[in-house]
Amino acid sequence: MVSFDDYLLAIASIGVAIYSLWYAFRVWRENRLVAETAVSRIRSAAQGYVQLAGRALPMPRGRSHAPLSGLQCAWWRYDITDRNGGDHESVDSGTSELPFLLDDDTGRCVVDPRGAKVFPAAKIVWYGDSKWPLVRLPNGQGFTGKLIDALMPKGRYRYTEYRLVPEERICVLGAFRSPRGAGVGDLEDAAAALLHDWKKDQNTLLGRFDRDRDGILSAEEWDEARKSARQEATVARMTHPPESPDLSVISQPEDGRAFLLSASGRESLAERLRHQAAAAIMWCIGGAAAVATVVWAAGRL
Repeated sequence: MVSFDDYLLAIASIGVAIYSLWYAFRVWRENRLVAETAVSRIRSAAQGYVQLAGRALPMPRGRSHAPLSGLQCAWWRYDITDRNGGDHESVDSGTSELPFLLDDDTGRCVVDPRGAKVFPAAKIVWYGDSKWPLVRLPNGQGFTGKLIDALMPKGRYRYTEYRLVPEERICVLGAFRSPRGAGVGDLEDAAAALLHDWKKDQNTLLGRFDRDRDGILSAEEWDEARKSARQEATVARMTHPPESPDLSVISQPEDGRAFLLSASGRESLAERLRHQAAAAIMWCIGGAAAVATVVWAAGRL
């Protein structure tokens, strides 16, 4: 007789197989986008969906530093896990949303990394006994970093940090717009971003714009919120003008197409996507095999 656990295994395996197949298709489509989108030069790039390659540089002001190691970078992502009890459980994580520059020797443009699928090359892993690292390992890379990691006792918390290093070659696939297409659209984008931030704090949002106190913003109240966001965005633009008003921007496409950002070159990005697609297909095959095993066992009983 097939047990309840066997049914659960079959259902979970079906889910794994379906998700893996969908993910493989998605990643393979991204790989085709990389292959079919020619690399443009910033100076002559057309408006719209493009692929750019060049050096990553921090913005001239407000230089970005990775929060765990303190190292200067163009972009960062970190994850802190607690292995108390044996399994690693994420207790804190974060991803940089600060813009940085891309330089391809013909010009520079701003990269807005929000919403990007990023493939960084620099990675540091170390351990400690506090939730936030008290000891930073700025040299924790390569052979020296691995040797330090091997000799140090393993603490309760594991710190993992990924970075795009200044002057590192990167490849970006996304929506490109130049200053010629800026202006009103930029203010609308700033207002939309402001509204997005307000939505994260529903109590404050309702406190400001819910006039009838029914707990829901009506169409008129939403219009008032949008108007206030546009006004605040305009004041912010006048008070703090863009650092580089003449630079183009590459960011997440509004039509749902992939927004990819990878260390090194185009070939490396395509290779990483192919590896992800192959791994997803293997997971799909494994899930299908698990389902077939349960069905075969049920047929024999």
